[in-house]
Order: sequence, then C-alpha cells, then structure tokens
Amino acid sequence: MPKDKNKELQQQLSYRTHNAWQNIPRGEMESYVTEYSEFLDRARTERRCVAYAVDYLRSHGFVSLDEAEEKGKNAERKIYHAKAGKAVIAMRIPEGEVSAINLIGAHIDVPRLDLKPVPLVEDSGLAMLKTHYYGGIRKYQWLNIPLALVGTVIDREGKAIEISTGEDPTDPVFVICDLLPHLDDRSGDFKEIFKGKDLNALSGSEPLSFDENFKEAVKLNCLKLL
Repeated sequence: MPKDKNKELQQQLSYRTHNAWQNIPRGEMESYVTEYSEFLDRARTERRCVAYAVDYLRSHGFVSLDEAEEKGKNAERKIYHAKAGKAVIAMRIPEGEVSAINLIGAHIDVPRLDLKPVPLVEDSGLAMLKTHYYGGIRKYQWLNIPLALVGTVIDREGKAIEISTGEDPTDPVFVICDLLPHLDDRSGDFKEIFKGKDLNALSGSEPLSFDENFKEAVKLNCLKLL
C-alpha cells in the first residue's frame, strides 16, 4: 500500500486530540463555559438538576408528557417527563416511521454529605450536624472548608420547602473542624485517621440560656432557629 494511502488511513482510524482553542470560536466557547458554570452553580442536588433541566427544556420548546397526552395527535414532538423530581427524560419524536433511536444517558447524583435522620447533637458546648457520606469521597478534603446546606424538606402538611443556607456570600456556613493531614501528627493510613463517622459539621455555638443547669442549650437554640 502506498505511503500516502497509509497516512490517509492512519488519519481516518487513529484517535487524536485537538486543542479546542484552535477549532472553536472564542465566543462560542465562552458561551458554553458560562452556561456550564451556571448549571454547576444551580444544580447542586438531583432535585435542583431536574428543575434546571425542566426550565431549560421548556425554554427550548419542549412540553411535558402530560401536556402532550392532552393534545393527542396535535402534540409537539419535543417531550419531557420528570419523575418524582429526581429523574428526567427528554425526547424528540421524528416524523414518519422510526427504525432506530439515538440514546444519551447521564447520572445526576454526585458525591456529597447527607444529614442523618436525627442529625443535631451537642458536644463540648457546640451544636453539630451528624452526616453520612454518599459516593467515593476523600474525607480529609471536606475538612475546614465552608459548606452549604442545600435540600428539600417536606413539612407536616406535605408541602415541599426548598432550603439553601451557605450559598449566598452573606449566609452563615457550616464547617467540619479537624486538622488537615499535613498539620496532623497522627500517623497511618488516611482512611483510618479520617473516618466518615467523624464528619460532623459545626452548626452553632450560641446557647439559648446561660443557666448552667440547663442542658443542651446550644442545641435547643439551633432548633429554635430552625
């Protein structure tokens, strides 16, 4: 086979990476990065990710499955369905017969710290939130950094209440207090030194009462604020 044919075949079959700066216009790249950054900022939980996706889809002409079923044959061919606020599927239905589909899937769960069912405790005069980790986190990377509390609470009447504390620059934040590995004189495997059960977030220090006989006054003050 001639050398030029071999070279052409190599270009066709070999995987090569390209610098995006060479192939994508700067404005297009900046627009993509801005939109992606907004997504990362807003979609910090599965529920938020689904809400963001629904807003995005509707702004691009998609309608919900329920709306499409009501319209019947006159329904739009761009449809989405959100399941329990924690999963979403979107589809474009072509005209005529369908012989094949293109399917793209992605997970929207991320490593994080979840609160335990009864999380609030008081220890050494400080209110702490007990957590358990989700995903393959490195425990020491969560120490001494500002953390936000983001989630959804269902009240006694069944109403969903969105919670967000720590995202706005003026908000209080939560911190897991411990020495970082390079300052700690404990020796051994990081997995043994920094354990998931110790990832308790500092959430308060002001007591409701200064009466020494009053037990767990800091915890009660946090409950009052909640």
